[in-house]
Order: sequence, then structure tokens, then C-alpha cells
Amino acid sequence: MKKSEKFSLKSLKSIRLKLSENNKLTKAISVIFLILIMSGLFAFIITGLYQFNLIPVPPFIQNIFFKTDGGGLTAVSDDKNIYDFLRNNEESDGGDANGGGYYLEYTLGNIKDIITNIPLPDNLYLETEAKYYTDGKTSRTEEMSLWKKGDKYKYRLIVNTELKETYTNDSKKELIENHQTKNSLTRTVSPAFSFDNIPHIKNINYYLNLLDSGEITNYYIYRYPDSNIAHILYIVPQLDQRELIDISLDTGIVLSVKSRVGINDDLFYECTTKIIEFYYDGDDSAAAKSSIQDSLFAINSR
Repeated sequence: MKKSEKFSLKSLKSIRLKLSENNKLTKAISVIFLILIMSGLFAFIITGLYQFNLIPVPPFIQNIFFKTDGGGLTAVSDDKNIYDFLRNNEESDGGDANGGGYYLEYTLGNIKDIITNIPLPDNLYLETEAKYYTDGKTSRTEEMSLWKKGDKYKYRLIVNTELKETYTNDSKKELIENHQTKNSLTRTVSPAFSFDNIPHIKNINYYLNLLDSGEITNYYIYRYPDSNIAHILYIVPQLDQRELIDISLDTGIVLSVKSRVGINDDLFYECTTKIIEFYYDGDDSAAAKSSIQDSLFAINSR
């Protein structure tokens, strides 16, 4: 064999060896890129499922992937969704037999974010009782029944066991009936329901405004099988007043209030509200069983 032919064979073997090595390197790089792509896709899917609360994620994984360097929650926590907020911030003390208790790091900001963004049910039936005290004795009792259906609403007020007033709003007209004087008034109104228009039930905003000038001293979330309740205690130094309120995190309704004043911590006001019925428009099954009928809001021509 000629010398030139031997050289050509060696060169060919060398080229083949280099090509083989290049092929191995290329395959290795391709495998690495494939692993990275699949890992990224898997992480994307897991993050999406977590954000939409479709799968539970262990706390140590949350600490690694879902918290900032300062330990605060990133955008995956939505304070407007009370269930997400509780899941991401809860520190359970074991709860009790009826419901779990969760101690949260509240600020005025996230209290308002949670409560004010709870959508008020389209249809409501409430019963409220308020008591005023003087020298430890009941001086006045108010009982109210409220029905709401969309923009239509009606309430009935009983003071010290006597029917005092009935108010009916059919979204176009309002009828005010004073049962003590036997007088009534019918007039045109704008169709807009608001708790601000109901003088005998304090609005959530009333208590949130008190919080602006007050100081939160205790707070708790109670989670029961059929309800979630915010239990908040705060003081208003300017008024020498302490307020203990329970707010439904399902409806945004104030369920209970106790107000105390003075150095003797005297009770001067307490109010409880029962949510007899509530549902949203489009819930046909609830609407079929509802006692909130259009006839409740009928105003006869006078």
C-alpha cells in the first residue's frame, strides 16, 4: 500500500472519530435542552395549577418557589380571595371541634382588601336585633327584618316590641309607612341598593372607617364547614371605645357587634344579625326554594 493511501485512511478514521464524538456531544446537548424544556414546562403547569388552587403544594415547596427574598408572598397570593389568603397565611393552633382557628398577620390594608372585595349577594333576607344599654340595663331594643332582591329591598323596624316603620323600594318608587302616626309617603327614587340607605343597620364601611382612627388589638379567622368569619377586636382611643365585630367572609355582612366604653368596660351597644337566606342571580336551584318573592316589594298606586 502506498504511503499516500495509508495517510488517507488515517485521515478518514480521524474524521470519523471526530464526527462520532461530535454526534455524541450533540446528542448530549440535545438531551440536556430537552430536559430543561420539559422541566420548564412541568414547572409552568405546576405553577398554573397552584395559582388556580387545583392542587395542594407542600409548604416547603411554597417557601422555595412562591416567596420573595424578604419572605413576603408574590403575586400568586390573591388577598381578594379569602380562601387563597387563608391557605397562604394560616398558622393553625389546632382549632376546635367545630371549626379551625387561624391567626393572621393583619394590617388595615389587607382587612379592607378582603372584606370590601367580597361580592354582596344579589338576594338577601336578614334579621337583626340591636340593644342599647344604660347603667347595665337595656334601654332600647330595635329589631329589623330586611329583604333584598337585586335593586329592590324592604325593611321593617320594630322598636321596643312595637312596629314603627316599614320601608319598601321597588327600584322605581319608595314607600315609607310610619305605623305609629299612620302616615305614609310614596315618591320616585333611583334604583340603587346600598346599606348606607338603611338607617338601622350599620354598614361594613362604618366599621372600617372606625378602624382608620382605631387600633386593632386582636383578630382571628374562624373556619366552619359552612361559613368563614373574621373576628376583630379594636379600640378607638378618642372615643374611649372598644369594638368587637364578627364579619361573614362569605357574604360581607356584619354578623355581630359589641361596643364597650369607659374604665369599667361598660357594655352600651350590641347587635346580632342572622342571615336567613342569600343567593346570587343565576342560582336557579336557590331561587326556586327562595322566600324572597317579587310580591314583597310591590307598591300599590295611591
